[in-house]
Amino acid sequence: ARVDRSRPLVRSFVRSFVRSFVRSFVSSLARGASTRAMKTRYLVAYNGAQAVGWGCVLVRAVGAMMTVGTTTVYETCRTTLMTFQLLSFAEVMHAAMGVTKSPTSAALMQWAGRTHCLKCALDSVRSSHGTPAATALILAWAMTEVIRYPSYVGSLVGVNPKWLTWLRYTVFVPLYPLGAGAEMKLMYDARAYARKTKMYAIEMPNAFNFAFDYPSFLNGLLVVYPFLFYSLYAYMFAQRRKKLGQGKAKQN
Repeated sequence: ARVDRSRPLVRSFVRSFVRSFVRSFVSSLARGASTRAMKTRYLVAYNGAQAVGWGCVLVRAVGAMMTVGTTTVYETCRTTLMTFQLLSFAEVMHAAMGVTKSPTSAALMQWAGRTHCLKCALDSVRSSHGTPAATALILAWAMTEVIRYPSYVGSLVGVNPKWLTWLRYTVFVPLYPLGAGAEMKLMYDARAYARKTKMYAIEMPNAFNFAFDYPSFLNGLLVVYPFLFYSLYAYMFAQRRKKLGQGKAKQN
């Protein structure tokens, strides 16, 4: 297996980001900065860090594809990908604490869905690491995020060019179905391995009188996944009409 050499770089980046953020936060407190200003600085720092992290994922994925092939993409990006996806749980906390206006339930469902697919259906099933579905997943997620996070930063600082807004509400059209299809393929393929190894199984009898069969859970998830995807996809199209239709409405 290809060694993921990004691990020291990711640790170094995270440590540097944390130190810089703490210094900035303490400095803001010392200057008596308003709560709103501190919140904005924090969100700029967080979204900027996520943009850099996902940019690293995309660069490493494309580099692996060009030099070795698609079979090494996941192993090459694994540490960076896992780090920044897990760190995005902060967005659930942002919603819960009122730092952002996103619904907490929607933020939690999106984070849990992605993290489950990445950690359980892909990372735990080594035979899926070199598959086209794994590569498609990484590319779809990374290309979406390297646009989404800079767009958030632009909105926070009041500098959001029209081309970035257009990209934000256009690239999802092909990338969301690509990502959702890859997620479903990985979950579908994980069933056989989970059944063979009894992965995450909880068998009776036990003290809680509770049983859990992970392949059955995946089957149920695969049934509802298209409906969940359609809900998100339709929401994004509504947002697209709202954001990109403003210019046309003003001209008329």
